[in-house]
Amino acid sequence: MKISNEAEMELKKIRAALDDMYNKLNISLYKKNLGAKVSYSEVKPFDSVSENFQYISKIIRDLQDSEKVGD
Repeated sequence: MKISNEAEMELKKIRAALDDMYNKLNISLYKKNLGAKVSYSEVKPFDSVSENFQYISKIIRDLQDSEKVGD
């Protein structure tokens, strides 16, 4: 696959946005468990979207490794 330099720059911006989202989602939060006694369980928001991140990241890496064409 061939991509232009402009497309490569847009891919870098998308990659930076994904990295930023990862940093914001990869934290520990606590979910309140109701019952006779209140307790809390640890939840990491990133775990619920990690497969999506892996897929998008793979596509971006593949595109960035593609042959470049002049603009």
